[in-house]
Amino acid sequence: MARATVKRKRKSGGGRRANYAKARREDGYRKYLPISWANWLGFALFGLLTIALIVQVFWTLADLDRYGNDWIAALGMTVLFAVMTYLFATTRTKDF
Repeated sequence: MARATVKRKRKSGGGRRANYAKARREDGYRKYLPISWANWLGFALFGLLTIALIVQVFWTLADLDRYGNDWIAALGMTVLFAVMTYLFATTRTKDF
């Protein structure tokens, strides 16, 4: 009579604590970097615009004599774009 062989499923390893461990991309400086291509694209584009707006703020403050220079609006837009850059960098996508 032939004996049926039963294959046992091996555990994944790591134990119970491994289920609660942080992913490598959530530790250190890597948690401030984008993961997916869309987040990298938004981070790069909003980052470049933030740099341009920082230059605009200094340009506006250096030339306050001219009519129509509004440094408060330039500063507000700079802060808004900097926040958008940060959000694109740190928001985690559900791709993985």
